[in-house]
Amino acid sequence: MTAAAPTTATRLGLGLVMDMPWAGGTLGNRGVGFVETPDGGDISPRVRAFLRRHGSDFAYACPSFQPRSRAEVRMADYAPAYDRFYGELPPGTLRALHQTELNMGAPGPYDRGPAIDFTNELAARHDLAWVVEDLGIWSLRGCPLPYPLPPPLTERGLEIATRNTADTARRLTLPLHVEFPGFTEGGSFRLGGADAFVYFARLAEDADVPVTLDIGHLLSYQWLRGRTGRNMFDGIEDLPLSRCRELHLSGCQLVGGKFRDLHHGVLLDEQLELTEYLLPRCPNLVGVSYEDPMYREDGRLVERSRRNYERLRALAGDWRDGETAPGSAHPSPGGVPLGAVLPREEGLDEERLAGLTMRLLLDGGLRERLAAEGAGAVAESAGELECLETVDCGELDSAARRLRSQIRRLGRDGGLAAAFPESLRTLRAAGHTEPGLIDAFLTSPHFGAFRLVPYAGRGLSAEEAFARFLLGLPEAEARPRLRRTVGHELLLSLFPALLNEQPLSFDIEAGGIVRTDHGHAALRHYPPESVAGWAGRTPVPAGEGPETGEPVPYAYFATPTGFAHGTVSPRVAAAFETTPTPAGDTARAALIRRGLW
Repeated sequence: MTAAAPTTATRLGLGLVMDMPWAGGTLGNRGVGFVETPDGGDISPRVRAFLRRHGSDFAYACPSFQPRSRAEVRMADYAPAYDRFYGELPPGTLRALHQTELNMGAPGPYDRGPAIDFTNELAARHDLAWVVEDLGIWSLRGCPLPYPLPPPLTERGLEIATRNTADTARRLTLPLHVEFPGFTEGGSFRLGGADAFVYFARLAEDADVPVTLDIGHLLSYQWLRGRTGRNMFDGIEDLPLSRCRELHLSGCQLVGGKFRDLHHGVLLDEQLELTEYLLPRCPNLVGVSYEDPMYREDGRLVERSRRNYERLRALAGDWRDGETAPGSAHPSPGGVPLGAVLPREEGLDEERLAGLTMRLLLDGGLRERLAAEGAGAVAESAGELECLETVDCGELDSAARRLRSQIRRLGRDGGLAAAFPESLRTLRAAGHTEPGLIDAFLTSPHFGAFRLVPYAGRGLSAEEAFARFLLGLPEAEARPRLRRTVGHELLLSLFPALLNEQPLSFDIEAGGIVRTDHGHAALRHYPPESVAGWAGRTPVPAGEGPETGEPVPYAYFATPTGFAHGTVSPRVAAAFETTPTPAGDTARAALIRRGLW
């Protein structure tokens, strides 16, 4: 039985929202988040120290979900870690969840079912009061974005986001709080010219959902519109204030006159001023959240964040105790027409909105033409013109650079460069640069076949898509040794995924991978010169010298005991036969005894 959201009369006070990446918080190397353990995962020592030192400051706590791997989400893979997070909270602390996979602002096909099912299971397990997620484009066509983009601010974009939101809310067993999207400069760009405050109010009314107002997100949008200083309050009452259940405050900073939502724990004075303004104007508010605190190994908040954190604590406490001066409560302006800024005719449909967004992020030539010649020169329809006229080319370039950097890190253990070290070394000797290869990969059809997020249809892993791209280069077509190296390094990256990322969220089309009794295996035949080079016994020449030795069998094995690979004898290679023979049966039995089959 899940807990209902608190009643209108309940003021909880201060809450905590914490991003919980895996691998101990590789984001920023802060040691924050979940860590892998043999029994299913745990919170990092730094998180535990913070909760034990500051947990009693908060009336409720809300971890922000991050996927553990590329595998499809299953409760069994996450339950121990979330049990330990919620179990570390002081008794009586209300529990909630910040999702990142509902992706309600995204155009294009996306199956929210697994994320919804997971959320419902976690809600039942831990009696969660609500789930919240930013109304944004978290991923597009299976590609995660470095920072969620706001949904397309067009009439058609509003229709899509409203439909997604209403459907998600209907299928969840706990209340859905939809968060106003972020507009941080240097991390996102926007398509369409609708007023985001009115857009958000219409969505909340038409989807009939409560909302969360992130103070940094509101200020980032106001800064984009030139509403700074005392003007930051202009238009605020166009928001659906009567539907607001939470306020979020995360660390923000003004950098070169631009508003950055950095989540570094240090609150701006302007955030507290806007919070104080909103508290009496949100009659159904239940909580004010401090999001992503920054703290040391002993759990103490970093010095720079303490002053305004204490101010926020006092402000939230006074509001909880009814000491905040009353303001005028404004009804939600649901149904307010967006007017001529949102033409209903010729707007881009779902698939074309998704396609245009991806082209802007991936195609450097398109971005250059847009900056040099303007929207009218590159738009192919009135619907595209409506979107492109509002694009800030500087912000678009920043978002594209961040995406390109993220693509380099896709995959396992260091990203694409770490997955194909020898292949890239050979290509560098032939005159290629890694940034140039990544740029060419992004605009190739091979990138279009890749899926990292498992809810946008089936596709290849980043590693296999990149390997196919490399194999299509003229150098690879002319150099058999390079082709073998690419294929070998691809299997070295795929087999750990077969071992650790079940059920797989991507397809594998590399031939010759077979299922064994306890995992997967593959057999290849390579010249001994190539094998010696991969093992580090001889240098791998950049050219294509003669290879005189007879090809030797080379096998790859992934089982629950681990991943193994190397040359094998013809007797062992018989295990891979397609037609059963006594020799093959003997080889498989021997591999089973060794834990390899």
